[in-house]
Amino acid sequence: MVFRKMKIVLFKFLPYEYKSLEEYLEKMALQGWMLESIQGYYLKFNKSQPKKLKYSVDIMDSISFLDEDSEKVLEYRDYCKEAGWNFICSSDKTQIYCSELVDNIVDIHTDEIEKFNIIVKASFKYCCLNMITLMCILLTQYISTIGNYNANFLASIVSLSGLVFASIFSFHEILGIIAFLMFIIKGKISISNGRKISYNFRKVVLIRRLLHYLLFMLILIISIYIAIAYDIDILKMVSIIIILVIITNYLVKFIKDKDYRNKKLLISLIYLIGILIMFFTISNNIVNNAFIRNYTDNEKDLEKVVHITLEDFNDTRKEDSIYYDLNQSPIASHLFYSDVGENIHLSYDIFESKYEWAVKYNFEKKMKFVNKIGIKYIEKVTNLPEDIKVYMNERGHQYIMISENKMGEIYIIETISEEELINTVYEKVFKTK
Repeated sequence: MVFRKMKIVLFKFLPYEYKSLEEYLEKMALQGWMLESIQGYYLKFNKSQPKKLKYSVDIMDSISFLDEDSEKVLEYRDYCKEAGWNFICSSDKTQIYCSELVDNIVDIHTDEIEKFNIIVKASFKYCCLNMITLMCILLTQYISTIGNYNANFLASIVSLSGLVFASIFSFHEILGIIAFLMFIIKGKISISNGRKISYNFRKVVLIRRLLHYLLFMLILIISIYIAIAYDIDILKMVSIIIILVIITNYLVKFIKDKDYRNKKLLISLIYLIGILIMFFTISNNIVNNAFIRNYTDNEKDLEKVVHITLEDFNDTRKEDSIYYDLNQSPIASHLFYSDVGENIHLSYDIFESKYEWAVKYNFEKKMKFVNKIGIKYIEKVTNLPEDIKVYMNERGHQYIMISENKMGEIYIIETISEEELINTVYEKVFKTK
């Protein structure tokens, strides 16, 4: 992103990929963009005159983000300055220096083995953290999608996007871990043979950067979609979180620049408060049922999506008793409907797809789940076309009707006869019009 004379760039890298960042910064300097600061994976540049500079990205594994300006680090920076390296900025374990002495400058690290061990140790910590993050994302996606008892996620743009996100993120992280393992193996071979260790990972970094941009765009698009499709409150929630992150980072940076005695404690408290506020914001939206829609007063919307209503069974609904949730994707659509009438309670799920495999997959997941919890569905003999199967829960009041492109689960209590229910559902949902 470019704002007049300022440019912000997303550049995610692991410590062993530091050479790629050095090359990128030198290339930007030749274009007149000088690095000002680094926050996480975001680089901030200011426009200036093009200049040939030599950058050095130094990894200090012995420090944390709370020790970036400690006495030990400041002494190290003074040492680097005497060697011709000017300190530019830092983030966590990464210290960035530059020099105008392009040809006659001595590297900050001259001991290859020490440098290799430091980078391996720092990279290992990041890789472990990334793997934990990856496992959490994959577990969450598994529980909400293929590990669920139905295939309704196929009808959700959000869920499908989550799967795409998890897939891209997995490839991104696994690629980084494989490259790291190859780096360790090749590095140890180079040390044993007395050769210089190679830190050239241009292609890997380029691919990972492209994937990172893709993930960022996917999150942005899905956030906008959720806000439009569900509730503007979701957009408000996302905006509050973004503003909160910006304020938190500003406060942390402000405290780091000051000489406070309890600097570490203050920074920890700011992060803790920020996390609590973020948790409260998200929880509040969930508690308020941001994804549940009540369309009691919108009869036109109801007519567009609802297949069966209480009126089909000669009943009338009670006030403020109707709820439905509709999700649609290029693969499938899913409708949940619930309404309480004067005589009956009607509730059903309709899963539709032009792909036969999607409906079959939904049915098989449902059957596998009910069998696992000890509930049997009995196939009923009906006068319906042969391609439509009807199953009844052995405990009664629950039916599943399925064709090549539709599956309906109907839950109804009290006075409706089985024949009337099956025929009504067939006429309203399955019969070709």
